[in-house]
Amino acid sequence: MIKVYGGVYSRANMVMCALEALGVAYENIPMAPRSEPTQTSEYRELNPTGKLPTLVDGDLVLWESQAILFYLARKYGDGLLWVDTLEQEADLYRWSLFISNQIEVPALDMLLAVKYAEGKPDQQLIDAQRQLLNRFLPVLETHLQDKDYLVGGKLTVADLHGATVISWPKVAGFDYSDYPAIDRWVGRIQALPVQEKVRQHA
Repeated sequence: MIKVYGGVYSRANMVMCALEALGVAYENIPMAPRSEPTQTSEYRELNPTGKLPTLVDGDLVLWESQAILFYLARKYGDGLLWVDTLEQEADLYRWSLFISNQIEVPALDMLLAVKYAEGKPDQQLIDAQRQLLNRFLPVLETHLQDKDYLVGGKLTVADLHGATVISWPKVAGFDYSDYPAIDRWVGRIQALPVQEKVRQHA
């Protein structure tokens, strides 16, 4: 059986959502980011970065959440969570990489600035990351104006990854009122039934 290392409140969340959507059985080994279990020699043998998630599928040990998502959709999806043409596949990579390269770092920094602040978040850091988001979010807002999903007119792993990332700044009080298309898209993905199934692991 597939094993997923990582808890609901880590990037393992999007991996478990994909498995739920694909109807693939898995075992979850809950771990929190930066926790002691992620630094053990046993876990480091699976994932030398000490980060989450890690997926074990038979002899395959895979880390990096997007690589895991792409693998699961291609191996188990039979059309689910993936696109139908090479051109759409290129578009999926484009938007996944755009979110990963341009949005994920400031989004995560804003989340961590609150999560590990012990009640005293670094507002200067949050404001700097907000400026970065406001540089790139208009590109995504324009793209999503007339779309329910990122690519191909259907739910894909790009949505599961992207909507998760873009939800993080809300923890730091980021206001998406200037980005209504993005806000609707994130809400739509987070309201999927598979999200509730995964939250039950918490």
